[in-house]
Amino acid sequence: MVETARILDGRALAKEKRAQLKLAVAGFVEKNGFPPGLAVTLIGDDPSSIAYTRTLIKTATDLGFKAIQHVLPGGLSLDEFRDEIRKLNADPTIHGITVQWPTPPHITFEDVVAVLDPRKDVDGYNPMLLGRLYEELDTFVPATPQGGMQLVHHYGYNVRGKACLLVGHGVTVGRPLLALLLAEHASPMIVDQSTPRELFRQYAAQADFIFCAAGAPGIVTGDMVKPGVVVIDFGTSEVGDRLVGDADFESLLPVAAAITPTPGGTGPMTNVTLLGNVLKAARQQTGL
Repeated sequence: MVETARILDGRALAKEKRAQLKLAVAGFVEKNGFPPGLAVTLIGDDPSSIAYTRTLIKTATDLGFKAIQHVLPGGLSLDEFRDEIRKLNADPTIHGITVQWPTPPHITFEDVVAVLDPRKDVDGYNPMLLGRLYEELDTFVPATPQGGMQLVHHYGYNVRGKACLLVGHGVTVGRPLLALLLAEHASPMIVDQSTPRELFRQYAAQADFIFCAAGAPGIVTGDMVKPGVVVIDFGTSEVGDRLVGDADFESLLPVAAAITPTPGGTGPMTNVTLLGNVLKAARQQTGL
């Protein structure tokens, strides 16, 4: 019988985390008389963003949060967008704000981050918050890498002293994930799609953990890695009618010790981790 990798089930852990969060939110409401508030801002009518927003709003509401869908027209100007976000910044019933991607070309990532009140930036994208993360100070840890590391810990793995390969170094996953790995005394290596393939393979063959966040389907394959590697896949891409990750799941199954599936791995952890940041923001803003 051929051994296959342990599947790191994000859906099961997210279910546990939601139950814990629901109790924590109920305690907040009992003490304060009002719920933690989240505004989910969507610009335009991107179908995948609309679907994700609805799911996030439903999850938040089910857990006891106040959650509003803040839909803005795709043609609004940058100044109009800033005015809308400033209103949410000033709203005492809203403790966390998340802006959905993609935004129109004339509203950049930097524009969004610059206008958001850092106290309500529950995605943790503000450079000041990222700086605090690298300094190992209390801050909002971006939800996707935070959820991925929770999976690693939940299943009993430890990155301390281990060779950890990051595939991708974007601001939403790779950079904050690097900070988390450094805080746990891992030994990180970083590659991306521009890394020469032979160098990429050389690093992959040394890695004890591989964290995929490049948005490049199947970029990590079973013939590249050493037996017993742990693969955490944050990447998602649509290939035909399938959602796939950066890790070539089938070829890695007989080689890896453990792997997250796509879908069902890191993705389910993102919403519940983001909502945990909203509760944290509410506690900070109410002095608890």
